[in-house]
Amino acid sequence: MSTAELRKYYLKVTLVFYVVWVIVFVAEGFLAVTLPTRDLTSWIDRQIPVVPQFVWFYILCYVFPFVPVAVTKNWHRFNIALISVGLCTLIAFIGHVGIPVAFPRPQLGTGISDRVLRCIYENDFRPGAQNLPSLHVAIAWIIYFACRRQGLHRILEQAMMLTACLISMSTVLIKQHLVVDFVGGIFLGFTVWYLVDRFYALHVAAEENPSAALRRMTKKCLPAFVSTSAILIGVIGCRLL
Repeated sequence: MSTAELRKYYLKVTLVFYVVWVIVFVAEGFLAVTLPTRDLTSWIDRQIPVVPQFVWFYILCYVFPFVPVAVTKNWHRFNIALISVGLCTLIAFIGHVGIPVAFPRPQLGTGISDRVLRCIYENDFRPGAQNLPSLHVAIAWIIYFACRRQGLHRILEQAMMLTACLISMSTVLIKQHLVVDFVGGIFLGFTVWYLVDRFYALHVAAEENPSAALRRMTKKCLPAFVSTSAILIGVIGCRLL
């Protein structure tokens, strides 16, 4: 495939993946909120002020996944990102269902940022539960890793890292997540990317067609997806009994 054809192909893959991800995430959310929750607010969380203006960085996470489609030259790194996000999501669901976390939201003002944040609060799953670990944080860093080593100007690559940092910080500064969720998201994103990256490098040559490699590696990673899903189903079963 030419560069233009690959970009078009991966745009379609990203759109389908995104839609499926949202459907699964919402379905898991409806389940998670039926479970008893616990408040893991720490003394550190109590020291962190609410900064409504960071809601704009939080919202960036919903469009950030499309950035690699525009900047990618090495589509194998894009493949690694897709597989990593899929595994991260399933692993995070185990945490969401196994340890449902909820905590009170702060009072907000009347500014534009406050109103946008209030809208997010009102449309979020209540009492919460989809918090530990934070997928906002994990996915933001996976997207950044996908954008690295793509021949981007150093300033642009640093801007990508800054975006991942700001999205991560926003989760605790707008009180959508606790510090433990933040730390869990960092650990999850970094660990899964590292493992998938190493596994991918062992089975795919740099000159292999990326789209063919994605299909082949998806099959190779199927045992990991199946076993993680089995653990998730087991945790769900235990929680519902």
